[in-house]
Amino acid sequence: MSLRDEVLGVLMLAGDRYCSGSGLAAQLNVSRTAIWKAIEQLKAEGVDISSVTRRGYKLNAPPDVFNAAYFESLTINCHTRWKAQYFEEIGSTNDYAKELAAKGAPAGTVIIADKQTAGKGRLGKHFHSPEGGLYMTILLRPDLPFSDMMAITACTASAVHEALAEFGIVTKIKWVNDLFLNGRKLCGILSEGSFNAEMLTMDYLVIGIGINLHPDPNLPEELRSIVTDIEAETGQKLRRFELCAAICRHLERFIDGILERTYLPIYTEHSMTIGRMVQVKAAAGECIAKAVGYADDAGLIVEHADGTREVIRTGTAVFVD
Repeated sequence: MSLRDEVLGVLMLAGDRYCSGSGLAAQLNVSRTAIWKAIEQLKAEGVDISSVTRRGYKLNAPPDVFNAAYFESLTINCHTRWKAQYFEEIGSTNDYAKELAAKGAPAGTVIIADKQTAGKGRLGKHFHSPEGGLYMTILLRPDLPFSDMMAITACTASAVHEALAEFGIVTKIKWVNDLFLNGRKLCGILSEGSFNAEMLTMDYLVIGIGINLHPDPNLPEELRSIVTDIEAETGQKLRRFELCAAICRHLERFIDGILERTYLPIYTEHSMTIGRMVQVKAAAGECIAKAVGYADDAGLIVEHADGTREVIRTGTAVFVD
């Protein structure tokens, strides 16, 4: 890590407190001149830093840049050791996380990218991932049966909802893996994994999360009426790494309580699917039915015209009303 990054990390951790030049020099084992040069470099890059004689340096507003020490401080009270890697550009955060998982990377590994060139959606679809969004993949190694995979996706959707709520943004959840804001898609989730076929358990699970934070001037025409972003809807410019850390904290909480289905009240209360007529496309065929609730594992309960009910656990549900 460069001295510039180390200085920035200390200032971010300090929050509203001033850090003296001598204190920074002693902490980082360098000269005060080296500290001054690092501060000047940060200022030249546009980082808003106050310099006050006999008080030192303070960040006026934390920049939206990745700093490992700052990220880890935001998850310090978690029992999971969340460790993030950041890329300005990557093909797919999910693909890279799977490579790391196959090599033995631990649970809590988080891959974050500013842009994806080969983002992935459900059912093999391309996920539009322009620069400026939050694209992250979380690696888990849950001691859970394969049958709980849908529940983990629902846990993730609930965690994203709760993380955004910390910033005053209230979303709706569309079964099984999308979040909407003011009627348009804001976030998509893709869970992939490796499974022990004999034991029917998960070896590892990677959960990709893509959230639109800012307007995209190059958004394809066919998506303009379908998707939205946080800045356009609320005027807020969220810092990606604070949002990412909040998602990790809430996901840990819901995964810890997955056997008690602690995620289900959030997932149900903020559902935009329950009560709607949906066209269900599953392996067994297609039908139109009314979504009436969720099973304990987040399977969608639908009611047919004749009053019979069934639980849909695979496939898609498209609104038809």
